[in-house]
Order: sequence, then C-alpha cells, then structure tokens
Amino acid sequence: MDNPALEPRHNWRVLLQLRAIAIMGQAVCVLVIFLYFDSVEHTAVMAAVIAVYALINGILWVQLRNPELPGNKSYLFQILLDIIELSAIFYLSGGSDNPFIFYFLVPLSIAAVVLPLNYVACVAISAIIAFSFLSLYNLPLPEFTEENQNLNLSQFALWFNFVMCSIFIAGFITHIVGYMKRQQNWLSDSREHLLQDEQILAIATHAAGTAHELGTPLNSMKLIIEELIVEIKDNETAHQDVLQLKNQLDNCTKILRNLSEEARINEHWHNDITLATQYMEKILDKWRILRPDVSLDYQAKSGESPYIRVDPTLDQAFLNLLNNAADANPNSIEIKAKWNLEEFILTIKDHGAGISNQVLERLGQQLTTTKDGMGIGFFLSNASVARRGGTVALYPVEEGGTLTRITIPFAEKQ
Repeated sequence: MDNPALEPRHNWRVLLQLRAIAIMGQAVCVLVIFLYFDSVEHTAVMAAVIAVYALINGILWVQLRNPELPGNKSYLFQILLDIIELSAIFYLSGGSDNPFIFYFLVPLSIAAVVLPLNYVACVAISAIIAFSFLSLYNLPLPEFTEENQNLNLSQFALWFNFVMCSIFIAGFITHIVGYMKRQQNWLSDSREHLLQDEQILAIATHAAGTAHELGTPLNSMKLIIEELIVEIKDNETAHQDVLQLKNQLDNCTKILRNLSEEARINEHWHNDITLATQYMEKILDKWRILRPDVSLDYQAKSGESPYIRVDPTLDQAFLNLLNNAADANPNSIEIKAKWNLEEFILTIKDHGAGISNQVLERLGQQLTTTKDGMGIGFFLSNASVARRGGTVALYPVEEGGTLTRITIPFAEKQ
C-alpha cells in the first residue's frame, strides 16, 4: 500500500479545489446581479476582486508541480487570504446582512482539520473580527420586494447558502476523515511489516551465528577423521566407515559454505523476470527430486503466460509451501496455475488434517508453532512473497485439508 502521508500536496489540493468552486459560485452571483439588478453598484469592483482571487488560485495550482511546497504558515496565509477576499466581497454586498455571510465557516472548518491549534485560533479570531467589522461597516444591498421579484430573495439566498455550506463542510470533513483512515491503515501495515522484518532479521542473525559456530567443531572433526584414516588404514571395514564419515563432514561444510554465499543477495536477483508457468515448472522439477514420494497433479492455464519478478528467496518460499502440503499428506496434492488481468495465482490443495482457525489467523503474521513445524517456514515464505508484492493465504477445505493460495503481481518484460 502506498503511503498517503508521502503526498504533501493533498491538503493544498483540497483547499484549491474548494476555492475554485467558491470562485465559480461568486462569479455566477456577480453575473446574475449585473444582468438583472441594475441598481446594485460596485459589481465591477467585485468582479475585479474575484478575478485577482482566481489568478492567485491558478498560480498556486501551477506551483503544485514543484517537488517541495511551503509548510503550515503558508497554508495559514492562504486561508487568511480567503477570509480577506470574502470580507471584501461581503463589504460590497451588504456585509453581515448578506445571506452568504456564513460561508466564513468553510475556511474555518478547513483550518480546524488541517492546521495546528494556534493557527486555528488565528483563523477563528480573524473570522470573528471580519464578521464584526462587516456588521458595522458595509455597503448595503438594495431592497428587493417580493412583489417585484415574485420570491423572497433574502430567504432563498439564505437557504441556498445553508445548502452550499452544508455540502462543502460535510464533503470536506468526510474526505479528510477517509484520508486519515487510509493513513492509519498504512501506518498499521507498516508497523506489521516492520515487526515481520525484525523477526526475519532475528532468524537470519541466529542462523548466521549458528553456521559460524558450526564451522569450528566441523574443522576439529575433520582433523580427527584424517588422523583416524591414517591410523586404521589396515582395517578395511573401519577405514570405509571413516571415509564415509569424512564425506558426510565434507557435505556439511559445503552446505554451510553455500548457505553463507546464498545469504548475500545480489542486486540482479531482484531484476530477474521470467515467464510464470516456466518458472513454476522449474520449481516443480526441483521439488520432485527433493520429494519423489509425493503424488501431485499439476494443471496450468492455457494461453500466453505472464511475466513475474523472482529471486532465490521466492524459490525457497514456493518450496516451503509445497513441503508443507506434502508433510500434511503426500498423496493427491493438486496444484493449479492461473492468472487474471493483474496477478499470477497458484493454488496448492492438500488432503491432510487441516489447520485450526486460531492457527490460520496467526500464520504469516507472527512466528507461530504448529504440531507439524510449519510455523516458521510459512512465516518466512509469506514474507518472501510479500517482498515481491504478492500474498499468501490459507483456507480450510470442507472435505478435509488446506488450500494455499499464492498471488504474484505481473512484471513488465524488459
């Protein structure tokens, strides 16, 4: 999930969008006054104020392209500019008697959600001062009688003002609350991933330390074995046994060396892009050699296979998940490969005893111990798939067993 907090322009966009709507509304009102009410003066001045206001808003839209934007002080200045512009328009059109006077609540609502408390207090005081000034000093609107206009203009404008303020405030608050929820969800996911990374690092550190510690006793045993080979060379049976033991020690040393080398993940591993079905066939061929006792049924979707991005950790993740299914029941494992418009999907279905719902809820999210020992393996597999942007999910099967569903997003062919 992308971090919404990394988008500093969000609050600026909201402000400029609401301001653009307000500018259009003000322009329409001035146009109506100009066309139908000849007795209203200062329409040209109001039009000029709105034009300057629109120009400032357009300049700020262009500045949104800059990599960096000013902070809260500049945001506060823009909201104060809104109050100044509204005060000028209301001064020329009746002051506090103007039915649209309560639009002052819109910039105040924006400030209350976006800015710190001291800035909000500044905006509130400015709005109160502006309202108080307009109550005393203003250019009055001419009186329009209901007989001349066939409607009560003041009441209609008051109703329209209430509707617009309600839409602005409700829409803005709903938008900001939804945005904050997305931000909180991102933070929650980030904390969860950080916890997983810390656990994986602890496992890797422990494994590296264990591999290093095993090197010393293995070297000591190899020296003793070499001495024994010389001493018992006349005893053919014992000599063969010692040679076999030496070969096993050499294998252990080789495994530890390979483990250390594979732990160094090279950069090109992250850029290995291959066909999904071709990759799965390679993994399954390797797994058949490791688990020849397993009976499996592999089915792949026909058609052109998508490309996915892989690395050796993903190889091990698939092998771990396949081993978990085989450990549950090596008979009749069903493997299906398919894809949709966005991701490659692999399902592994076994017919074992299944996993309890309590364990299913914890697997992959934290280190979990299970009776068959699949907790750590599944945890690491889930983390490896997540690094590639994929997911791993387990589902109980009604007739018995577990369905493992792995998704990997597509990668563009380079």
